[in-house]
Amino acid sequence: MQDETHHSMALFGLGRMGGQIARRLGVNCWKVFAWNRSEGPVLEYKKTGGFGSQDIKEVLAELKDEPRIFWLMLPHAIIDEFLFGPEHLCSHLKSGDIIIDGGNSFYKDSIRRAGELKKLGVIFYDCGTSGGVWGEENGFALMIGGPKEHWDKVEPIFKILSGGDNYALVGENGAGHFVKMIHNGIEYGMMEAIAEGYGVLHQSQFNLNLSDVTRVYQKGSVICSWLIDLCRNIFEQENLDKTSGKIDSTGEGEWTVNAAKELGVDVRVIEDALTVRKESADPKNQQKFSNKIVALMRKQFGGHAVHDKSKE
Repeated sequence: MQDETHHSMALFGLGRMGGQIARRLGVNCWKVFAWNRSEGPVLEYKKTGGFGSQDIKEVLAELKDEPRIFWLMLPHAIIDEFLFGPEHLCSHLKSGDIIIDGGNSFYKDSIRRAGELKKLGVIFYDCGTSGGVWGEENGFALMIGGPKEHWDKVEPIFKILSGGDNYALVGENGAGHFVKMIHNGIEYGMMEAIAEGYGVLHQSQFNLNLSDVTRVYQKGSVICSWLIDLCRNIFEQENLDKTSGKIDSTGEGEWTVNAAKELGVDVRVIEDALTVRKESADPKNQQKFSNKIVALMRKQFGGHAVHDKSKE
C-alpha cells in the first residue's frame, strides 16, 4: 500500500465486478468517484467511505487530476448508449481524457469505439478482466488492448488491480477483449470436461465420496487447478439435489466459436461445450449431474446465480 492518495479516477458501474475494482483501488490510495444507475450499489459503496452518485455530472465535478481517467464496468449491451447517447458520457469528454472498458465487450465493438473516440481526442483501452468474486482479495488477471504511447498513464491502475504481474498490454485496441473472449471460450471447454468427468464418477458403481476424490485431484495431479479447487467447495458446501442444471451464459463462448470459424480454426471442444449450455435450457437436461457442476462452478468463481430446481 502507498502512503497517500496520489490520483483519482471515475468508475461507472458498481455491480459485482465494478464494486470490487473500486474498493481494491481505494485501499491502495486511489480516489475512486463512482457512478451507478440504480441507488442500492451507490449506497453500499458510500458505506465503505467512497464517493458514489447516480448523477454523472456530480462524479465528473470531483475529478481534478489530468488526464481524467474513466473506467467503464457496464454490460456490453449498453456501452454504446452510455458513451454516445444523448446527455451521456461523450458530451462531457475532452481531448486527452482516457476511457478504459473493463467489461466483457465484443472485441470488434471495442475497435470501432476506439476509432470513434479517437476523433474526439479521447484515448481508449479495452481491458479483459478475470478473477470473479475472488479478484478484490487476490487480484485480477487483466488483458489490455490500446496505444503504447499512453501506457505509462494507466499502467499503475492495472498493476494495483492485478495480482502483481498478471497484467499486460497485449496489443492494439481490440486485443484485450479478444484475448479475454478466448479465455472465456477455453473456460467453457475446461469446465465442461471437468463436469463430465465428475458425471462419470457420480454414476459409477463405487459410491465415491467426490469431496475425497477432489482432495486427491487438488495437489500433485496433472489436472490440479482452481476449477478443481472450486469443485471441492461444491461437494462440501452446495446442495446438488436442489440445483437445476440450467447453465446461463454471457455470450463470450459463442463469440469465441464464431471468431474461430472466421479464422478457420477448429474449436470443437469449445463448440460442444457451448452446445451443452444451449441445450441446458431444455428442462429434460437440467437433471444432468455435469450441468449442475458447471452451473455451480460459475457460482463459485463469478457469483453467478444458479437456478433452484424446486422453484422451476
